[in-house]
Amino acid sequence: MTPRRSAISNYRRLGAAVIACSLLCGCSLKTMLLGVKTDYALQGAESDKETATYLQTIMEERTAQKTATLADEKKDPDLRARQEKYIEQTVRADLLKALHAKGYYEADVGFEDGATPLSGRYTIAYGPQYRISGIDVLPPLYSDRMPPDAPRAGDILDAERVLAAQSVLRNNIGKGHCYYTLSVDNRVRLDKDDHSGKVELVAETGRESRFGAVRFAGNESVEDTYLRRLVPWREGDCFRRDKIESYKTALLQSGLFAQADVVLPEDGPADDGSVPISLRVKERAMRTIGAGLTYYSDEGPGGVLNWEHRNFLGQAEKFKAELNVSQLKQSLGAEFERPYFLRKDQSLSLNAELRRQDTDAFTELAADTGVAITRKFGRHLSASTGLEAPITRIDDQTAETSSTYGLLSAPQTLSFDTRDDALDPRKGVNLSLGAEPFFDILGESDPFFKLQFTGSGYVSFGASRSTTLAAKAGIGSIQGADVDSIPATERFYAGGGGSVRGYGYQEVGPQENGDPTGGLSLATLSLELRTKFTDKFGGVAFVDAGSVSEDSAPAFDNMAIGAGVGVRYYTSFGPLRFDIATPLTQKEDTDQNYQFYISIGQAF
Repeated sequence: MTPRRSAISNYRRLGAAVIACSLLCGCSLKTMLLGVKTDYALQGAESDKETATYLQTIMEERTAQKTATLADEKKDPDLRARQEKYIEQTVRADLLKALHAKGYYEADVGFEDGATPLSGRYTIAYGPQYRISGIDVLPPLYSDRMPPDAPRAGDILDAERVLAAQSVLRNNIGKGHCYYTLSVDNRVRLDKDDHSGKVELVAETGRESRFGAVRFAGNESVEDTYLRRLVPWREGDCFRRDKIESYKTALLQSGLFAQADVVLPEDGPADDGSVPISLRVKERAMRTIGAGLTYYSDEGPGGVLNWEHRNFLGQAEKFKAELNVSQLKQSLGAEFERPYFLRKDQSLSLNAELRRQDTDAFTELAADTGVAITRKFGRHLSASTGLEAPITRIDDQTAETSSTYGLLSAPQTLSFDTRDDALDPRKGVNLSLGAEPFFDILGESDPFFKLQFTGSGYVSFGASRSTTLAAKAGIGSIQGADVDSIPATERFYAGGGGSVRGYGYQEVGPQENGDPTGGLSLATLSLELRTKFTDKFGGVAFVDAGSVSEDSAPAFDNMAIGAGVGVRYYTSFGPLRFDIATPLTQKEDTDQNYQFYISIGQAF
């Protein structure tokens, strides 16, 4: 065993001891994961299965939300009892509102306490279900703007369908017009004798207007030039309030402003129909210091410290300096990003890094510089092109050689990202295709071409969409040279917290004398089932698989498979992750039959 592996084993034993102590002190793991136990049910709702399912979802969601903040029963039993009674009353009121929304305007909801705390039965008495006796648009000149799938006379008086038709009607009225004000409201007149309701959708429009001049106030360090670049209209364009809202959203998403308010003239448009716009902003602090810690049993402890300026030159340029320190890698890097480079949907980034890596496969000392241009093609699709020029000294542990490389590469990337949250995604996909040719200006390495694809997808279901199924797959190939001619740092490796959990860092794939050699191709697959038990705690079960081959074509016949479980503690900035995994195959090639990982954010 090498000295590096000996040190890692010491960290493993230390980490296992810490975990054992934490589980013996304070609350048990079961209590942490399961949260508050409730036992509420519906009675009498079976006659309308569709509505019963809707009511069941309402009951589960509201109960889960409200029980998350209950007082400790041992510390203040009286407060706990009052909170439980309040929860049951408010859930009953929510069920009654839900029944009204489905057309049951004479419904009743009763409640009977259970034998234990936080239990009981909600009794549903539907009564007659109201139907639409007629639906009118006022004034009638807008009647032809109603959507073809709008509810009609005889249909159930379903609030969701009425509101959907109201929204589409408003959009249809606004098409091709520049109304300063536009609203569509609904009025429902109930007739209890024949259990029906007359629906009226009332539209009101203001005068046609155009966007006027834009003025800014409150921006102290952000220049007007940047604020004007974000404006999604030109002076004289058709006045649209949705464009104003999208402008405010873009300003807040920039991270530069804590507040953005658009002030319209009190007297409405000017005589010529123009609407001058006044934008008032409140800037956020532009500088941030961040820090983070990780612990992987196969890599040891790690830490990151960074400093960021989000308005470096006055037009939302970002400058970030970051120090990463772990047992295997140490790096100091800086990155500068300029938005709106040459065009509105394009950015320029410059980066530089000094790094040192010491793994079982290689030791590296490098100075790296790079430049990249990124362009967005819509909301989700982006592409980048760039150049990188590292000078690298590599000691190959398996070949027992030392070489200095002057690699010049041109990374090309195409990305498609619809995730709702980068640190804790619950829906969407994230696809990335990378192609990178390499040429060694010092002649130590043959030219080669690296191609890599990764994709992940997420879907949530269950009460409050608290359960998420996540999947990730990756494939990579190197063409143009054999393994020995390629710098060890550019070969493919697998194993560890970032790929196949349960195996040590770089343990998956070809080895020589117990040290990984890397390969010319890579294939990985991960599946995770994530569930939130409370607002703060959740758990995961996962399976990872991967293979590294010395051939350029990925191999799928000898996959290393690992499986495990984990705990999540959800904070305002993202989930804290603790995973423990064990190898299911190729156990004879591993140093230990389990690994654990502690970091910020989901595994993928």
